Amino acid sequence: AEEAANQDLAARIAAIEAQQQELTKQLSALKKENAKLKKTDKIAKSNKNAIQGLKEAQNRLQIKGFARIAWDNDNINAYVNRNDFRRSYLDLEGSYKVNDRWTANFQCETVQHYAKYVTAENNSAKYHPKDIDHKYDNEHGTIQRAWVEGSIGKVNLDVGRRWRSLGYNFVFFGNESDGIMLSTPIPKTKLTAKAFYLTPTDRGFHFSMRGVGLEGNVGHGLEIRAAYGKLNVGKNESLGTNYWDNDTPYDNSIGSQAFLLGAMWNPVKNIFLLGDYVRTNRESRVGAAEGGRTINYDGRNTYAIQMNYRWPDLNSPGSFQLYTRYFNYPNNENDLVGVFGDKQDGAFHSGNRGWVFGFKYVPAKNVEWDTFYMTANATKLVWDGHRGEKYRHNMLRTRVDFHF
Repeated sequence: AEEAANQDLAARIAAIEAQQQELTKQLSALKKENAKLKKTDKIAKSNKNAIQGLKEAQNRLQIKGFARIAWDNDNINAYVNRNDFRRSYLDLEGSYKVNDRWTANFQCETVQHYAKYVTAENNSAKYHPKDIDHKYDNEHGTIQRAWVEGSIGKVNLDVGRRWRSLGYNFVFFGNESDGIMLSTPIPKTKLTAKAFYLTPTDRGFHFSMRGVGLEGNVGHGLEIRAAYGKLNVGKNESLGTNYWDNDTPYDNSIGSQAFLLGAMWNPVKNIFLLGDYVRTNRESRVGAAEGGRTINYDGRNTYAIQMNYRWPDLNSPGSFQLYTRYFNYPNNENDLVGVFGDKQDGAFHSGNRGWVFGFKYVPAKNVEWDTFYMTANATKLVWDGHRGEKYRHNMLRTRVDFHF
């Protein structure tokens, strides 16, 4: 009986040992599986972090711009390209979010003319030179502008080279410039105070302008933009040297200071009135002409008034705008408007006073068609026996922009 009991005990011990060995194997397998799961989870987390990082990097970089097909018909009598707007154009802009406060930006423009360079001088035609002394870099898609935007406390900063404007019709200033603009909201108002130091980058001009400004909503559908600027040259000092005319000095056709008063008013639904008035302290001069005529360069007052009916919406096919503008840009020896105002792709030159009638239409999402007709009183500037005569400057322009 004792032997049978021992055998039974031994059998039980063997069974327990066998079960223990099986449990040990299962535990080892579970440990391995757990290790695999941990590794898989780690890889999943790593992949998730990588995907999140890519999304953040993608969101930090933004690309936008538009492609344009354009055509115009211009009878301007000056030493400028009558076919300047017969061209294709690409505007490519990028911004990269550096951190929560700062953004780095760039702009690349490509302008390719598909017509000869035609002037009013005997209707002469010339081909556009390619990359001669980098005069036409904008035809090759180089990055022309780079700037940063950010804030320090409650002050916003815009520093570097970019296209900047002051006013609603850009009569005061609308040009590429090196410089800095600072802005800060005025407490308990809807106004913003500005300060700026800008240097136009057009070849040959060597002056800068510093100043202050104020803009914002003052109530009853009225917004204002006001500015005062002072040049770093006296009103009888040269603005630079004319690269296109054997580096002859540029007469000061601006003066030493200027101010802007601009406004936009929405008196009734869908009607918007926009206007800019600019006054400088330039000196008056009498320019040479032909046939006993002279050209008076004495205009200190420049202004433009525009009325818009509705605004086009790129996200709403079928939306449109009708607009008309009256403008008075006095004669200027250097073809400058205001201080360095925007002539809007060669449409609104100095020495012109007249009207514009146009429309904008959105035929498809992100596509805008803009067409206008301009007619203005102007002065002939070409030395062909008729310089100084008055004539009617007419232009028809149409363009289609494809935004992305």
